[in-house]
Amino acid sequence: MSVSRKAGRPTCYTLSIADEICDRLAAGESLRKICQDVHMPSDALVQEWVRADSEERPAFVERYARAREQSCAAMAEEILQIADADYTGPNGYTDNGAVQQARLRIDTRKWLLSKMLPRQYGDRVTQEIVGDADRPVITRLELVPIIPTPRAQALETSTGRLIHLAAETEAKRK
Repeated sequence: MSVSRKAGRPTCYTLSIADEICDRLAAGESLRKICQDVHMPSDALVQEWVRADSEERPAFVERYARAREQSCAAMAEEILQIADADYTGPNGYTDNGAVQQARLRIDTRKWLLSKMLPRQYGDRVTQEIVGDADRPVITRLELVPIIPTPRAQALETSTGRLIHLAAETEAKRK
């Protein structure tokens, strides 16, 4: 007979549990890891608390959101620590395996940050044209026909002519 890991877990919201969850999230710990502790509720229950704010959980949603933002800042700091670490092996040479592992850790964190806070950490590049409302930036577009030059006409003819022009140009260079 197996005992459920979730047996004895709290199912009711308490301020002390909420404080610990938010503090540990802000420090950069994941919700899944926090909820693995025996004295913590399941991560599904915490997600339910986040989805449905109520009078018994005053301002938990806002505190949770702030803790998530702080965890992103902690993750950005962690990226710097990983990048600045020394990856020299015991023989004095760079440990390429450790460098690749660090690269994977950094790339994973960068991807998560870009999804969690896209405005702050995302790669989206936008351009905005700002101008006076009375004087628009573009007032008129006009198509103007251009008369082709003799060289352009020669290039447009047959392939033999194109080769001939290339040979003439090469002869003039010599």
